[in-house]
Amino acid sequence: MSVPRTLDLDLLRCFVTIAETESFTRAGDRLGRTQSTISLQVKRLEEQLGRAVFDRTPRSLKLTPAGERLLGPARQLLRLNDAAIAQLFAKCSLRPSRW
Repeated sequence: MSVPRTLDLDLLRCFVTIAETESFTRAGDRLGRTQSTISLQVKRLEEQLGRAVFDRTPRSLKLTPAGERLLGPARQLLRLNDAAIAQLFAKCSLRPSRW
């Protein structure tokens, strides 16, 4: 297995939202996606990482040790991304620049 060089922020946002809501369905509601889309995104993330991030049973959902290690850095990456987007659009107009 090769180590991924980059992590998809959309997949990380899905992962963090599931961890916060403790539910694929509630995460889907929060993100405006279906439960099946959320499940597919987790599958993609787990395939990218080569390990499970959630232990799932019919009645419970919890982070695996790998998921616990990923959660803090994932939150940091999302905060940085969101801050960069907010700063970019707060400081400049959306008009194309002239050379």
